[in-house]
Amino acid sequence: MIKSIFRIIYCSIFIILSSCGGGGGGEQPPPEPEPSNDLPLKVTGTLPVNGEPCSDYEEVPSDDSMVLIAFNWNEAQFADNYELAVMEGSSEVFSNIYSNLEAQVELQRGKTYTWSVTAINEFGQTPGNTYSFTTPGIRVGNYAPYAAEINVEFNTETMEMSISWVGSDEDSDALVYDVRVWEDNNLLLEEVEYSLDVLEPIIFMNTRKYSVEVISKDTAGNFSISTYSVEAP
Repeated sequence: MIKSIFRIIYCSIFIILSSCGGGGGGEQPPPEPEPSNDLPLKVTGTLPVNGEPCSDYEEVPSDDSMVLIAFNWNEAQFADNYELAVMEGSSEVFSNIYSNLEAQVELQRGKTYTWSVTAINEFGQTPGNTYSFTTPGIRVGNYAPYAAEINVEFNTETMEMSISWVGSDEDSDALVYDVRVWEDNNLLLEEVEYSLDVLEPIIFMNTRKYSVEVISKDTAGNFSISTYSVEAP
């Protein structure tokens, strides 16, 4: 009888120990999180200062007609790389991809350029706003206008979008503007040879993406292109 009781107790202990120790080592680790698939956020350019003659530069010893211009921009969330593009009018004079937040570019003296930085990751890219500056030195012909500084505001009570901009020119020439506004990829409005610096209010839709392009043109036929994109609230 005692021997039978001992066997029952031994079997019970064995079963309990087997239950606690079995199954391959306790709790399983949590699953890996799914990738976010987030596009990078927009880059903000900081140098050269927008709409001013450039003061942060270096001489090019081998060529008096050129200067080295310093470019800087802020880090954009989710961005892996940055594409810097420099334009003279509608012509691209420089483009390169960087993993850091600064670059030096050799450009001609006495000219007005526009520039922008596009944030890039594996899911796509997000273009930044357009900025402009004038390189130091004796001007070559008539300066092109600075890229217009575009401002977009949303009134959620009236559901109206207000678009304005500030244009300027190193030669103080009178300016006119070609203006285009897109809702997502659809052209919403177009003005040509527009003399004002503000549009009539435009009805907007919640969460839609709006893009504005302003081409500033002077009396000598020079021009600069400025773009701005924003998502409605």
